[in-house]
Amino acid sequence: MAKIKQFRDASLSLWQSAVDEVVATRSATFRAQALAAAPGSSPRPDMADRMMREATAYCDAMDTSKALAEIVSGHVAPEALGQTLGYCSITAMKLARAILLGNEEEKQRYAQELGKFGDCDPLYAQAAKKYADYFLLQGKSVPYRVYQSLNDFVIDGQLPAQARVAIVGDWGTGQDAALNVLKQIARKNPDVVIHLGDIYYSGTEFEFENYFLKPWKEILGLEKRSIPTFTLSGNHDMYAGGEPYYAVIDQLGQPASYFCLRNDDWQFIAIDTGLHDHNPLGGGPTLLEETEVVWVKDKVQNAGERKTVLLSHHPLFTAYEDIEGSDINLRLQVQLKDILPRLAMWLWGHEHNLVIYGPYLGLERGRCVGHGAFPVGIDETPAEPRFPDVPLLKHPDGRAMRLDRSDGLYNHGYAIVELDGPAATASYYQDSDEVNPLYQETIA
Repeated sequence: MAKIKQFRDASLSLWQSAVDEVVATRSATFRAQALAAAPGSSPRPDMADRMMREATAYCDAMDTSKALAEIVSGHVAPEALGQTLGYCSITAMKLARAILLGNEEEKQRYAQELGKFGDCDPLYAQAAKKYADYFLLQGKSVPYRVYQSLNDFVIDGQLPAQARVAIVGDWGTGQDAALNVLKQIARKNPDVVIHLGDIYYSGTEFEFENYFLKPWKEILGLEKRSIPTFTLSGNHDMYAGGEPYYAVIDQLGQPASYFCLRNDDWQFIAIDTGLHDHNPLGGGPTLLEETEVVWVKDKVQNAGERKTVLLSHHPLFTAYEDIEGSDINLRLQVQLKDILPRLAMWLWGHEHNLVIYGPYLGLERGRCVGHGAFPVGIDETPAEPRFPDVPLLKHPDGRAMRLDRSDGLYNHGYAIVELDGPAATASYYQDSDEVNPLYQETIA
């Protein structure tokens, strides 16, 4: 599988989205492919396309401050590489700026410059226009929904007492690996499916429609059967302003970006950590709206005999990455520390990994299940934890539980929570083996 790459920077992600869309629509057959009931293959452009390679290398250079010649090794001479990648993307960005400012003279100038440089794909001019459109959307306020009553966004009657709940994180790549994971989930006949967020690269309408909603409905058979499905707010979902995300949750029947799905014994509480991570320049780790904190605490503190599973896109803590230089999201910890001991489990994504943590910060079970689809090379995740004091559940021989690897990439997967009245088990699967979970636990 040809890899794609993400950047936790809205402007770079928007550029990827712009290039992706014009490349995807270059072929007159794309729409037919996307609409056809053939979810076994993905029409999404990847690094096999030259323009996507150029755009990603440009974003990598901007993100890391590396010289362009360091980004891609291979058959292109460094000076030619620098000219192509640097000239085409930078000139296209200048064109986009001229479009945003309404400067007709510069629009003509940079459009002509793109045309003069023979190695620049003609679609760069279209991508510049698309980027300008996305940039304007990003500047709008996210249409976040605030409850009017603490009883709002509570969903009763859709979670059976005996239920199979499938949970997958960071699934919205539109690639074959994502489709394969969802097929495995569908074969388990879940009663509920919950996505922990992130439609790549920046949650545009095009991406939500083609890389999330269409395959989601087709593979899960939502046109033929009615099962509740949900998708949380991730940072990438908000980079294009969030309106496409809210349009999709309306189609799914999801009341808001945070909700409480419950029966008499259990409640799954989803929180919105994506709202305050849509602008990486905002400073500091993400957090919840204060009104949402009040809502969440009300659900947990008034749960009665119900046990609570908390769901989010972002982690409370991490062993392998870092949160503004720390292992802990100190903002979320301050906001939610009072309810952590009351949670049966907290499942999150954001990191493209499966990590089973030991008790920490008063939380009995923290689980990272962000391994839904995004391709991660074996050299991209540290072999040893960056924060060794964060407890990890380990095999009897002392090894930390890790995903297996296939073809140089870590495996993908998902979690299945089985409810049986007040009892429950959680199983964590890899796509390399949909029968035997990598880890299984009783959570009540």
